[in-house]
Amino acid sequence: MPVKSTITVERLPDGRVSIGRGTWSDTFSEGRREPWAAWYEQMFSQYGYAGYRDMAEALGALPAA
Repeated sequence: MPVKSTITVERLPDGRVSIGRGTWSDTFSEGRREPWAAWYEQMFSQYGYAGYRDMAEALGALPAA
């Protein structure tokens, strides 16, 4: 049975957002956080893959800077 990786989202000291799951990670400016969350939500709506929904929720849960 596959093990579900935990999504980590944090704001770095320089204000950028870091997100990761398993061996994958990405870092981007705060201005990209909401567009990325919307993109993941759109992908979930289109393809039904729960991982997209999880990423959208994780990004949306991080308070704005």
